[in-house]
Amino acid sequence: MNWDGGILLWLQDHVRHVGLDTIVLWITNSIPFVAGLFVVLLCFKKTRKFAIFALASLAICLACNAFVIKPFFSRIRPFIAIPGLDLLGPVPGGSSFPSSHTTAVFALAWMSLWCKQKKWTIPLFAYAIVVALSRLYLGVHYPTDVLGGILVACVLSWLTYRSLKAVGAKP
Repeated sequence: MNWDGGILLWLQDHVRHVGLDTIVLWITNSIPFVAGLFVVLLCFKKTRKFAIFALASLAICLACNAFVIKPFFSRIRPFIAIPGLDLLGPVPGGSSFPSSHTTAVFALAWMSLWCKQKKWTIPLFAYAIVVALSRLYLGVHYPTDVLGGILVACVLSWLTYRSLKAVGAKP
């Protein structure tokens, strides 16, 4: 077994607790609500430009993940590949690398950094880290899937930021 499979088994044996399971499932499924918050931010002049940048980053990152990166790697989910690793929650679709949940939340966090939205940066990065860890806790992603999602979000959100700035948009 590889090192990141060992991490997942360690988490299962030493961190998982029935009292945390519902909370972690709620956290991992909260992304649509956060995306909805950014849609609401479109309604306010003060936050509209940042919301456009953030939602553009989210859309581009998720599209690239779904249609380019995941099909290219086609990595088997850890709960299928690692004997003794139990899945918590519903069976996810698609392949494992990179984590789309992680990519999505880090797309928003990285964009807050690029756009110098100081009051959003720390809360978004904290939220993104918690969501990323939830994917490991549930056994649906390897640590390298999560790291891949962070990297994909970093690169693609930066490219989105630069592209929008190049056409004259301002955050």
